[in-house]
Amino acid sequence: MTLNIYLDHNATTPLHPQVAEKMHQCLQGAAPANPSSLHRHGRDARKILDDARDQLSSLLAVESSELHFTSGGTESNNLAIQGLAPIDAPLFVGATEHPSVLEPARQQWQQGRPGGVLEVDSSGKIGDFEVVNGALYSIQWINNETGISQEISKLAGQIHDGGGRLHIDGAQGFFRIPMTIPELSVDAATITAHKSFGPVGAGALWVRKGLLIDPLLRGGPQEKKIRPGTENLLSITGLGELARVARSTPLWDLVALRLAREALLLPLQEIPDCKIIPQQEDDWPGCVHVSFRGIHAETLLVRLDMEGISASSGSACSSGAREPSHVLEAMGVDLDWIRGSIRLSLGPVERTPQNSVALLSRVGARIAAIVNQLRTRDFETPPGE
Repeated sequence: MTLNIYLDHNATTPLHPQVAEKMHQCLQGAAPANPSSLHRHGRDARKILDDARDQLSSLLAVESSELHFTSGGTESNNLAIQGLAPIDAPLFVGATEHPSVLEPARQQWQQGRPGGVLEVDSSGKIGDFEVVNGALYSIQWINNETGISQEISKLAGQIHDGGGRLHIDGAQGFFRIPMTIPELSVDAATITAHKSFGPVGAGALWVRKGLLIDPLLRGGPQEKKIRPGTENLLSITGLGELARVARSTPLWDLVALRLAREALLLPLQEIPDCKIIPQQEDDWPGCVHVSFRGIHAETLLVRLDMEGISASSGSACSSGAREPSHVLEAMGVDLDWIRGSIRLSLGPVERTPQNSVALLSRVGARIAAIVNQLRTRDFETPPGE
């Protein structure tokens, strides 16, 4: 019997029922108005926008005026990289960052901006570095490929002591880990909705009051000219509702998630020539990154899909590129292991029956059987090669 198991929650998640209902109400009840219009219908739309901003600011314990709505993590990261420090100020980013941080950073370095990459150790944590006064640092809170979490408050203290500013990519952290922005002590933060049961196309960049921002786009007065253009009212409504729900009820049960992860890992650990990226206590427990020597990830993913198991080979933004994972390379993983690496990212057990302990144990056993079949039948060459 074919399974129907979705293990790609780090890429995107299904809508929370209450979020879906709120968005449906917005579609059914709100006039098709622009929040910038001065008439009654425009004012009604503006109230929906302001309410969503207030819900998000309450969850994060910041002032609503410091939040700027965007289309999601990529836009927020690009906006932070470009606008949070003068162009001649050094820019440093982590070696395992998401491409939406690495690519704009590389572009600026190529244009002559000073700075560089902060290396990580074999556990994926950023090592020792000397802070440059006046520099901007952009660091991912929780890695999308491995679930490895950086010690953000500690890094923030170090960077501030040295006269720098810290922006974090919190796409995989906010709504998952119950921490506010003041607890993280950062200067700017990227927030997105769809990694934790909100809609695709909604996110925000929080910037500490008083920090200058140079916008990516030029245009109208929306979002204090930081993000001009008519706001995506429907998706922002969903983001606001997600924040409201998260304030009253945790969206993820971390204890249950750890138990589910262990159930999935147990049969995988019995596979010969299998490497599991280790995790520490503060890492995200909903992510299993595993590598199989002698197996091509693309071949394995196709076989898993045929069995009804949806997984990925790292970041969904780059999985089609068929290039070695820069995250694993930065951690010193050999290319032989990187070729056979896949990511299994879990949903909350209490609201995702397909991620139950019993089913995940079965999934782990099925993956083990498929890997053994591929090795026995010499199916190491991926389709198209």
